[in-house]
Amino acid sequence: MYKIDVGEGVKKLINEVVGFKKNNDQDGIVKCLQEMTENPEAVISSLPDFDCDEVLLYVDDYVTVYYIATSSKILYPPHEHGMIAVSALYKGTETHVFYNRDGENVVERNRVTFEAPAVVDLTIETVHAICTYDDEPNQGLHFYLGDLEGQKRTLWDSDGKNPQQYIHEKYLSLSRPFN
Repeated sequence: MYKIDVGEGVKKLINEVVGFKKNNDQDGIVKCLQEMTENPEAVISSLPDFDCDEVLLYVDDYVTVYYIATSSKILYPPHEHGMIAVSALYKGTETHVFYNRDGENVVERNRVTFEAPAVVDLTIETVHAICTYDDEPNQGLHFYLGDLEGQKRTLWDSDGKNPQQYIHEKYLSLSRPFN
């Protein structure tokens, strides 16, 4: 179900991803999104101008889709999605900080920066944080392969401690600037 009005380019992309998901074709999803990031004009022209960093575009039992423009120089806290997530970055860079579980807490494992065009495919078990070192926000569509809005998830503070139920307002409050 669409949560906002989007154009045909976005609808076509979401329909393709939903079709691949229904057929359990993870490779098809990644390939489809890679093609979009390399030629994003149809998607960009199908999106309204947003005045915020994150907008829920679509959700059903198969796929949840967000437009995300990661704010510059902000480190968001470690979290999990509890499902496969695929980020399709078509502008800028996005750094993912990956974590290993350490009991209830998490510890940083490594950082990887992806530059558009890029597709980042995250497993169900992935715990990560995101940031961008660019002076301007990046832009991309994030696809979660399930109903993210109904998913029970865990969030940690910026030190990887104090695991708690993911609540978006808490996620935002735990974000912190960096230089």
